[in-house]
Amino acid sequence: MPPDSSQTPGKIQGSPTHSKFYHSGSITCRLPVYSPDSRSSFSSGSTEHSVSTATSSTATASSPPRQCLYGGSWNGNRCICKPGTTGQNCEFLVYSFPIETPELVNATVTMIVKVTHRSFTNDLIDESSPMYLNFTEAFKKRMDEVFKGPTLSEYKEVIIRNLANGSIVVTSDVVLETNYIPQYKALFSNLTKIVRAKIINETSSFEDDDVKCQVSKLCYNAQDTVVNEAVVKTNFDPQEQCIQKAAEGFGQYYYAEELDGQLTCVTRCTQGWKGHLNCNLGECQLQRSGPHCLCPNTDSHWYWGETCELTISKNLVYGLVGAVLAVLLVIVLTLAVFLGRSQRRLHSQEYNLSQEWQKEGLPGSFQNTGIWEDKNLQDRYGLENVYSHFQPSLETVNPMAELHFRRPEVVQTTR
Repeated sequence: MPPDSSQTPGKIQGSPTHSKFYHSGSITCRLPVYSPDSRSSFSSGSTEHSVSTATSSTATASSPPRQCLYGGSWNGNRCICKPGTTGQNCEFLVYSFPIETPELVNATVTMIVKVTHRSFTNDLIDESSPMYLNFTEAFKKRMDEVFKGPTLSEYKEVIIRNLANGSIVVTSDVVLETNYIPQYKALFSNLTKIVRAKIINETSSFEDDDVKCQVSKLCYNAQDTVVNEAVVKTNFDPQEQCIQKAAEGFGQYYYAEELDGQLTCVTRCTQGWKGHLNCNLGECQLQRSGPHCLCPNTDSHWYWGETCELTISKNLVYGLVGAVLAVLLVIVLTLAVFLGRSQRRLHSQEYNLSQEWQKEGLPGSFQNTGIWEDKNLQDRYGLENVYSHFQPSLETVNPMAELHFRRPEVVQTTR
């Protein structure tokens, strides 16, 4: 059976800048094109092409050996990929691949019965003695008559494992065999119930003739009859196949499940089975840490969350950001206007002249005519600085001296 006949490809670590879809037969391969610095982004664009379903790609004879990833091996001219991978370098993971099933499966049901009216002797210990051979042949012949029939068509034979003392205690295995079906364990469980019912019915029959029980008929003690559960004896272990065939380091994320009527190794990224991870509009990707959802980033929305269940419109975000920036701008402008006014008011108070210069003087004195109140002069000559350093010296002034001023005369001129 070709290992890739129903494989579902996945993606490798890293993230594609865009994707290419390949489809051939029942296989759809998505082969991402990766950029060197890409991380976990997602793109929904795709193009379909046809490719072969083989798990290894042939290289030219002159090409140097490639590094085969995920446990693949180089055979001299190509990478031989494990069933869980594909690609020229085995770089792509597949999310499902079929399990190789046996044609037949068998199980054994161990039962213990006590044959009465017969004595256990040392001859029954020797498997080559006539007594041992005669007894075991009679026992197996009777068991064939008990179990064979349309209600137990899976019956194959009875194998005697041990004879013990206590009349004769027979430990034997009832061998059941059937064609493989995915529900074979449930089938054997039901067949065990049929085996138990048949042997209990056999050992519960009562025989009055003790001589017949000693010579020609097997008689039993029904209370000593024991039937164990069926034990499936096969090397077939589907879960172990999944672990062994999966890409190196990913075996713990694969499970043996029935998919489309066939036993298949699947992951939570495999579509079509009840346990798959629903990523909504995102895409499931199997990584070293397990399956994860890669959320899309479209032209109109952002998606996030463990299963890409959360979404928000880009236009809404842009509108909210714009509104917040507008409010902040208005606040900044308002604060700037108030700060400017307060600075001008403070500056005006700092350059305000003394109130003494604003009052009318006494007769014979001079008064401020407002010339020094001119704002330009204040700024030009720095009156604040002059006043702050003005320290008059009155030590040599005679307060008793009389000052005489000539009365000013008005002179008129003619033109």
